[in-house]
Amino acid sequence: MKSRTSEPTALAAQAEAARTEFRRPTARSGRSGPSPRALPVTFYLPGEAQLDRLRELDPDRDWRELVRGEHAWVLQTFLRLRAAGYEVELAEVPPSRGLVIYHAKHGRLLARHLGAMREAVLVGIRADLREPLTADFQVVQNHVFVDGRRCFYVPLWPQPDLLPRESSRGTEIGRIAFKGFVRNLHPAFHGPFWRQALEQRGIRWELDATGYNGTATCAAELNWRDFREVDLVLAVRPADHGGHRNKPATKLYNAWAAGVPALLGPEPAYRELRQSELDYFEVRTPEEAVAAVDRLRQDSGLYRAMVENGQRRRAAFAAEEIVGLWAEVLFEQIPALVDQRPLQAVPPRLRPLVRRAQRAFSGRPAR
Repeated sequence: MKSRTSEPTALAAQAEAARTEFRRPTARSGRSGPSPRALPVTFYLPGEAQLDRLRELDPDRDWRELVRGEHAWVLQTFLRLRAAGYEVELAEVPPSRGLVIYHAKHGRLLARHLGAMREAVLVGIRADLREPLTADFQVVQNHVFVDGRRCFYVPLWPQPDLLPRESSRGTEIGRIAFKGFVRNLHPAFHGPFWRQALEQRGIRWELDATGYNGTATCAAELNWRDFREVDLVLAVRPADHGGHRNKPATKLYNAWAAGVPALLGPEPAYRELRQSELDYFEVRTPEEAVAAVDRLRQDSGLYRAMVENGQRRRAAFAAEEIVGLWAEVLFEQIPALVDQRPLQAVPPRLRPLVRRAQRAFSGRPAR
């Protein structure tokens, strides 16, 4: 479970900096001075044929409706904030004023309305994509780009209505699962070595996955919430030249909540949450994953310790905690910074051009 000493220092430094910054905001319990002025909050969700039906969903009961990124982020956040008593709206046409929260993939659709939105404050949810350059503010799912001025961290929601591993299974390792989209599993884990190694050990490999196909993505056969008979979780993404800097740590805190140790790839989102070797095994290849499996099979005490550690750490990523983080960002932090936001005098349509020019002149890379 030790990190490789040959890992690039930049990535390690980012993870260490984020780890020291990862703490729950305290402004709601100890803010001094006047509260920022309240702004209407609207979640923008275009292209939906049945928006009224979506407004009535229960995110725990209807979790299969939330597997796509824009639903997981925009729709689920609206539903959970509204259920918690916050005044929020969901709209397919953005309003002319107030906070407008949108998914980065909807930037081009939002652009059609920008001429009538000069008084709106745009909050782009970056998710797995590139920076939404039109936005006044961003919400991101790890700490790589967080600055507390324009870019704010809120974790992606954990798996709704999660069914944890049955305690009667003890420390047995009879099933390892990947839960996600097929494209997010490294090709090596589709190969014969991994399957044969597990077969030799009497372990079942469960690929609880589907192909991603935009609005046509089929979630009917997915069982992402069910960990009752899962003994280990594996999640190793294909190689990426950017080091997966935009990805969330969801699979880690879902594993904690499920009471299942995790074998995870080398990503900043996981590393910034790592406090001890009990949090997860970091693996890159099937060979490293098999070695981790063998270690846990041979050391039942280590397996139990990882489960107990996850049960302690899961609380920080419960849905009610994330509701509080969203409320902090939308109702306190951003409103307090609205009058100081960069490029507020620049028409929204021109902001991407201005930000690219600023980066080009300063030598800063694209984000």
